[in-house]
Amino acid sequence: MTKDSYPKRIALASDLSHRCDRALDRSLLLANAWQAELMVIHALAPPENVTLFGRLDDLPSWRRPPDPVRAARDRIYRDLVGENPSAVISVQVETGPPAEVVLLAAEKADAELIVTGVARDELLARMFLGDTVERLIRKSTIPILIVRDRAFEPYKSMLVATDFSESARVALERAVRLFPDAGISLFHAYDVPFAGYLGRAEVERQFDDFGNDAADKFLADAGFSAAAAQKVSRMVERGVPEALLRDYAENSRRHLTVVGTHGGGLVFETLIGSTARKIIDAVPGDVLLVPDPAKRKD
Repeated sequence: MTKDSYPKRIALASDLSHRCDRALDRSLLLANAWQAELMVIHALAPPENVTLFGRLDDLPSWRRPPDPVRAARDRIYRDLVGENPSAVISVQVETGPPAEVVLLAAEKADAELIVTGVARDELLARMFLGDTVERLIRKSTIPILIVRDRAFEPYKSMLVATDFSESARVALERAVRLFPDAGISLFHAYDVPFAGYLGRAEVERQFDDFGNDAADKFLADAGFSAAAAQKVSRMVERGVPEALLRDYAENSRRHLTVVGTHGGGLVFETLIGSTARKIIDAVPGDVLLVPDPAKRKD
């Protein structure tokens, strides 16, 4: 893959707080590696036009507070450009609901990836999705990289969750395009009704055979040559996908988890693809969420 095949523009959704520091670091790493423009998007709440001293418009200019849009833009440039003189950075600051501001700006700029961070619950010592990220992953037709880990180095491996569907194939293809040098493991979880009445060893053997055959076809449909497919690890496990992926992430080296989404419309808006959403919540590391190409805008 050549540099021309990489995204030309990355959008970072930032609220300018420490929650986005890791997402910022990952965005800069990707922008430098891809020679892409990094567009930092920040949303402001609508300004209050009335103060204790009257309407802002009625005050003399020297008594008015600084322009919040300019102040936010200046802060972003100060924080980023000074430390990254070689990076191509643009800043978009708009007033409005954060998710809507981010999506509109990213779509207008033809960004091919949205990067965002997560909030931290200090009492429970865990990361969780905030309202803006919730809305982003419900609405976006652009892949979203949810960053939890520190960005020490490029992704060296990725675990692609698959049910061998069209959505999963699209997710794999997009992930390979973004991170062609990362090793790939396919992960498929299955459950067997009435498994207690069947021989466990025989059931597992049959599903291992099914998983390998399905993986071969899946990779071939995704354009993998036979030689390239042989380099892909296959993990066909019995159990609940999100629980298995969480345990795998906690007991293995740092990696990127890739998840495709299904469907569209109001059902998708509500569930965010039930399995995909559960995986996003469960996996402790970075997650790349790739929307289904059939997902429609409401």
